[in-house]
Amino acid sequence: MHGLAAEPEPLPEPLTLDAALAAIDDRHPLIGAASAGADALRAALEKARADDDASIDLALELHRIEPLDDSPYDGRDDSRASVTLYKRLYDFGRTRHRIEAASKAASAGESITALARLRLRQQVLRDYFDVLLADLAAATANEAMSVAYVRLDRARDQHKLGRISEVELLELEDRYQKNFLARQRAEVAQRQTRERLALTLNHPGQPPATLEPPELPGLDKPLPDYDALLATTLHSSPELRAIDARLRAIDERRKAIRAQRRPELYLQLEAQEYRQDFGSRTPFRGTLGLEVPLYQGGRVDAGLGALEAERQQRRAERVETEYRIRETLLQTLQQIETLRLQMKQAAVREDYRELYLDRSRAQYELEIRTDLGDAMVEQSTARRFAEQTRFDLALALEQLVVLTGDPAWSALTPSGNETSPSETTP
Repeated sequence: MHGLAAEPEPLPEPLTLDAALAAIDDRHPLIGAASAGADALRAALEKARADDDASIDLALELHRIEPLDDSPYDGRDDSRASVTLYKRLYDFGRTRHRIEAASKAASAGESITALARLRLRQQVLRDYFDVLLADLAAATANEAMSVAYVRLDRARDQHKLGRISEVELLELEDRYQKNFLARQRAEVAQRQTRERLALTLNHPGQPPATLEPPELPGLDKPLPDYDALLATTLHSSPELRAIDARLRAIDERRKAIRAQRRPELYLQLEAQEYRQDFGSRTPFRGTLGLEVPLYQGGRVDAGLGALEAERQQRRAERVETEYRIRETLLQTLQQIETLRLQMKQAAVREDYRELYLDRSRAQYELEIRTDLGDAMVEQSTARRFAEQTRFDLALALEQLVVLTGDPAWSALTPSGNETSPSETTP
C-alpha cells in the first residue's frame, strides 16, 4: 500500500468526473484502513500455511566434563553439533482447519476492502455533484442580488422625487440585503464543497477550480422488480459476504480446536557430530512419532465456548445487516421511481421557464413588462432543480452499486450495455 503521507499528483483542470473517480486509490484513509486490515488477514493466512512447513535447526553445544579415573577417554571437551529436521506428517485436520479459517477471514477482508472502495466512489460522486450544484446556486443568487440591486437603485431615485414612501424603500433595501447575504453564503458553499471534494480525493489543499458537468447515460436503465433484485443483492452484497466469510472462519476455527484432542504423527531426522566418540553414540537418528493428547484441562471447552459466543454475535450482525439491506433496497428503488417522475417535471419546468424568459425578454424590449430579471432568476432556479434531480437519481443508482456490489447499476454505465448482476458477481 502507498504511504498515506505521499504527495499525490495534482488534479487536472478542468476536473472531469472520470478523472475524479480515477484519482481514487489506496492512499485514501478510508480504503487504507480496510486494505491494511486485509493485508493483516492475508499475512495470518500465510502464517497458518507456514506452520505446517518442515523445520531445520542447527544446535551447537559446548560441554566441559571431568572424566572418571578409570575412563579410557581423558578429554574434557564433550561438545557437539547437531542438525535436526522436524516435519508434521498428519494432525488429523488441526492444521487444515486453521488454514481454512485464515482463508475465510482473508476473504472477509477482501470483501470489506471492496465495500470501502464502492462507498468512497459513491462519496466522490456526491461531493462532485455538490460542487456543481453550489456553482448553480451561486449563479442564481448572484442574479437575484443583481435584480434586487437594480430595483433598489431605481427606488432610491424615486424616493428622492417623492414618488415612493420610506417604508417602500426600506422594504426593497431589506430584500436586497437578504439577496446579498444569500450570495455570500452561496460563495462560501462553493469554497466548502470544493475543499470537501479535495479531501475525498485525498488531495487536501488542492481544491479544483473548474468542474465539467458529467454525462450520465444510465439514468433511464431498466431495473428489475424488488423481489428479483433483493434475491441478487442478498447473494452478492459485499457486507453480507464479509459476514458469511467470518462465520465460515469461526466454523473452521471450531473444528481446529476440536482437533486438538486428536493425535499428531511426525517425522524427526537428526544428524550429530561429537567431539568425543563414545561407542554408544550414533551420528544419525530417525524417529517416526505419534503424540496423543491425554488431558488438556478445560482449554478446549473454553475455546469452543468463546467461539460459540462470537458465532452468535456474527449471526445477529448478519440478520441486522440483512434487514437493513432489505429496507434500504426498497427505499432506493422507490426513490429512483420518484426521481424519474421528477425528471419529467423538471424538464417541463425548464421548458416553461425558458419560454417565459424569451417572452419576458421580448416584452421588456417593447417596454410592456419589467419582470425580465425575475424571469432570469426563475430560469436559473429551474435549471438547478433539473440538475439536482439528475444528480439525486445518479446517487440513488450508485446506492444500488453499494448494496449489490455490481457496478453495472451505476448511472455512469450506459443503458443497454450493462450486464446482469448474476453475470458480474463472482
